[in-house]
Amino acid sequence: MRDLLERLGVEPAPATLLQFSTAFCAPCRAVRRISAEVAALLPGVRHVEVDAESHLDEVRALDIRRTPTLLILDAEGREVRRTTGVPTKPHLIAALAELLPARQPPGSG
Repeated sequence: MRDLLERLGVEPAPATLLQFSTAFCAPCRAVRRISAEVAALLPGVRHVEVDAESHLDEVRALDIRRTPTLLILDAEGREVRRTTGVPTKPHLIAALAELLPARQPPGSG
């Protein structure tokens, strides 16, 4: 599995948003924007977008059936969630919160 993820450009991180898109997919652009915003907000989250048409072997191996598909991967590269279509930012943040270490409020540590 690690080899497959490396071929897709996934590097080790506490959590990864692995997005499968196609060139003329309007919802894919919305997922790209939301995922990039969430990755910028949450330390340790990486967003990797993959052109599904350029990675057909990996798409088949991961059973990606439509675009956009977004996989949430844990630090070991295991898929913990999958969504098709455009997730909301709050839902995405909530799904990632389970994978990320709890952050201490400023001044409490």
